[in-house]
Amino acid sequence: MKEVQYLISQLGQQPGFSTVVLTDASGLSMATAGDLQTAQALAAIVAEVLRVIRRAGERLEMSPLSEMMLLSQDAREGVLYRQFEAGGRSLVLAMVIQPNYTYWPATSQVIRKIQQLLQK
Repeated sequence: MKEVQYLISQLGQQPGFSTVVLTDASGLSMATAGDLQTAQALAAIVAEVLRVIRRAGERLEMSPLSEMMLLSQDAREGVLYRQFEAGGRSLVLAMVIQPNYTYWPATSQVIRKIQQLLQK
């Protein structure tokens, strides 16, 4: 898990990212970077966010959705949740971001690396 913690720490240091937490589907924190109180708050609502993502996909008749972003009213910061599978587990990468930065390449790279580490 040291490698996973390192990846999360590195992501949290990139421009546009502040607090980052990796959790299981129930919200159990596995690795964090940034403000611990914010990380705990992000983790605390993971299960509810996953329910909303699942229900939205069902109601909209879309293939399973895997991501949800919430933006502040002034759009200066947001909260992003990305769900993925790794090592036979459903995991969530949750973070506070600045939406004017591109997040997809950095989070996708971290997700791929976590999947590789947990497949061993």
